[in-house]
Amino acid sequence: MRKITIIILLLLCHHPVMLAQQNNNWYFGAKAGLSFNNVTNQPLPFALTNGAMISDESSTAISDSTGKLLFYTNGVTVYNRLHQVMLNGDNLKGNESACQGALITPMPGSDSLYYIFTTDAIENSFQKGYNYSVVDMSRDNGNGEVIEKNTPLWASCTERLAAARHANGVDVWIITNDNDSDIFRAWLLTCNGLQPTPVVSLAGVVLNQHIVTNTGYMKVSPDGSQLCQTHLPLYDPDEINPNFIQLFDFNNNTGQITNARSIAFGNAMYVSCEYSPDSRMLYLTRTYERKLDQLEAKLVNPVAIGNSTITFSTPDPVFSLQLGPDEKIYAFNPDDVLGTINYPNQKGIACGYVHEQTSIAPRFSRYASPSCMNDVAYDPNNGFSFTIIDSCTGTVQFNGLTGLTGTLVWEWDFGDGNTSTLQNPMHTFNPPNQAYEVKLKISSLSHCGTIRSKRIIKPGGSIINADFDFVIRCDSGYIRFINKSVFAPNEATCLWDFGDGNTSVSINPVHTYAREGMYNVKLKLITGTNCLDDSMELQVDVKSFTVNVTPAIQTIVIGQPVFLSTEEPANTYQWSPGKWLSDSATRSPVATPLEDMVYRLRASNNEGCTGEDSVIIKVIQYNNIYVPTAFTPDNNGRNDILRPHFGIKYELKEFNIYNRWGVLVFTTQQLGIGWDGRYKGNLQDAGVYIWLLKATDADGKIIEKKGNFVLIR
Repeated sequence: MRKITIIILLLLCHHPVMLAQQNNNWYFGAKAGLSFNNVTNQPLPFALTNGAMISDESSTAISDSTGKLLFYTNGVTVYNRLHQVMLNGDNLKGNESACQGALITPMPGSDSLYYIFTTDAIENSFQKGYNYSVVDMSRDNGNGEVIEKNTPLWASCTERLAAARHANGVDVWIITNDNDSDIFRAWLLTCNGLQPTPVVSLAGVVLNQHIVTNTGYMKVSPDGSQLCQTHLPLYDPDEINPNFIQLFDFNNNTGQITNARSIAFGNAMYVSCEYSPDSRMLYLTRTYERKLDQLEAKLVNPVAIGNSTITFSTPDPVFSLQLGPDEKIYAFNPDDVLGTINYPNQKGIACGYVHEQTSIAPRFSRYASPSCMNDVAYDPNNGFSFTIIDSCTGTVQFNGLTGLTGTLVWEWDFGDGNTSTLQNPMHTFNPPNQAYEVKLKISSLSHCGTIRSKRIIKPGGSIINADFDFVIRCDSGYIRFINKSVFAPNEATCLWDFGDGNTSVSINPVHTYAREGMYNVKLKLITGTNCLDDSMELQVDVKSFTVNVTPAIQTIVIGQPVFLSTEEPANTYQWSPGKWLSDSATRSPVATPLEDMVYRLRASNNEGCTGEDSVIIKVIQYNNIYVPTAFTPDNNGRNDILRPHFGIKYELKEFNIYNRWGVLVFTTQQLGIGWDGRYKGNLQDAGVYIWLLKATDADGKIIEKKGNFVLIR
């Protein structure tokens, strides 16, 4: 009965839309969310805290053409715009532990029907395969209802699932990947519904090397011409198991996948991938190695692609990447802040990767990013391109692009109150030094499709705003300048005038003044176009300030507390290292060191001047070494921390704890520091964990130990 209803609705619907803002709201992880909608007094993007979904990996969401949330899912439960379980929206056959466990695509030819495609996970031995369900947003007063659920698509599945726009800009390819094979299937979703026969391609390596080769990611480049496939490495903390990625040509007109190329580098353990908006750059995560690689994916052969690699180190593991509607790439790991590649089209350091930039606090991400259509940021074949003719006047030449046929209608909204019906209009923005949201609607009198596209345009070529701050070490005249300007590294150069006859072109310079006094410091951003240059000037007052820690040297028996203090009052205090201190940000902390320590104090007064001093603590040791076999982190004051206990004077090199999935949940190189049963602020499950310890004794002999313990709750 439900299938008949869907067919009737398809025949009645005649206003199909490619939703230009369909992915403006993301929901993922532990009730985390992110909005790309332009809201007054909110950053772009800004955190959403109203999510109801928890998912370790699988997540996807859909919004309407204005960016308003419709619904979201982890592949098991569907939540409506009120963050309630949608009617009939439970028990979908996806799996929240699948890397790409769910994907939502609008129904071409309809403004109310949406397909949810799901896949199973390795934890369930892939038993449920690929399935799809259909949501009708006209039901339940616009809150939606799942009207068809868990219809089998294909029995053999992996954790990989991707969608790509057809060359005509309206239809959608759903790409699946058979288990333990080299078989890809491209299913076409059109205005007439999901076509029953997929386009089958045999390409690349048969992925059956080990148990986790059927996990990983598939991403299609925004231009619809290339597909990247990854599989997770077989992780063992004692052994390196390198893996590889595969690149394929994808024909978004026929659905064929061809020309497989394997890319591998030594011991690299790849996990996920994502393309830049212009489809030229490919970003790869090496989660276990804490690395992020950038490759030029469109070069002629695997050797050239490999030779183009630029590697960035990440302080924490990056598990997955997703291109956003703002044409930035977001990096996900279990934390309350996301990494951001601000200019992903740029080569090397100019890509502007910041490891911690986009806050989602107080919520947390988990191990995977939301799944989105490949053209969420920009489809170069269906939409528009632009060229800045004059950055000083804000004159821009636009070019409309589409694969639609027949008599075409072009409707431009330049975001400044002006419109046009030309295919290739030229427009002047006033003022030019701000961002505008330009929208284009393309429709054809002979085709079911209507395409909506939008991009953020900077008519001046860039938005340059000079801003800086500084930190003073008043005991030496040393000042560190912090550049807070808005600009990309390839957009402008910096010229600093320190007010004492000295200059610098560094982005974040340091400077030492020869004498105390007031100095006018000026930062100028030089673009090469005078009308875009910007500058800022601040007064810097160089003064002296010192602190003295008493007593300077103390000797204690191991376990004995020491009370530290400084004679001079200050505005802020920072003791380092913080190991074995009751509070590293107070004037008089209590230290209980287990070995000889030098504590350094850095204090600052109300005027921003800083001073430093230190104290030496000698610790008398005794003999022993021990790692408990269990602990109960329940905050009752007993057995709450799991740590190695050293008596004789060992030097701890490394103490690591792994969960049963091989994820490093705790590491330290400091004796006396232990694990409290949390990872990135989240309580970890009860069960068995593995520890690895490396140390040296008093004679310099290396000691390595390995064991396990039980976390009890």
